[in-house]
Amino acid sequence: MTWTAPMTAVFGAVYTAAQFNTYVRDNLNECAPAKASMIGSYFTTSDDNRVEERKVTQAVIDQQDSFNSASYIDPNGSSTGNSPIAGPAVTVETGSVAFVAVGGRIGGDATGGDSVKMSWSCSGASSISATDTWAAGLVKLGQYSFAYCNRGYLATGLNPGQNTFTAKYAVSGGTGFASYRTLLVMPF
Repeated sequence: MTWTAPMTAVFGAVYTAAQFNTYVRDNLNECAPAKASMIGSYFTTSDDNRVEERKVTQAVIDQQDSFNSASYIDPNGSSTGNSPIAGPAVTVETGSVAFVAVGGRIGGDATGGDSVKMSWSCSGASSISATDTWAAGLVKLGQYSFAYCNRGYLATGLNPGQNTFTAKYAVSGGTGFASYRTLLVMPF
């Protein structure tokens, strides 16, 4: 249902039950207090005269995993002997815009000047590949350097609907490592 512009009241005219239900009851049910169903949520506009309830979603993976591709990939190994864990990933209902942030403890054994990066991709209603444009990371300055890196990006032009955002990793040389990996999505 959508909000309907109210009719203009005329002196002496009587509202019918149908008019009251359309212009008062139904419009009140389109307001944020009537739609609120999740603690900690917020409201955004999805179209003219339409609000949608959204919630920030976050996923975290503590395990340290390695990667050694110049193209963005899932982790391909674990420095702790555990099976690698892809992601983190979150699936959320979005409009055409979402704020996406990635971060964690990122480092590697690359030589000086090489970079270690954590980015994100999107699948579902939208299809977006991971890129350096919104990657967090560091340029290697010493052996086995690690830094806590975070980066936020306002993704626009999404197709509204269920979108899955997944962290991806790349290096320009050597082997990269990432732990305490976080992906946060604030859909609009």
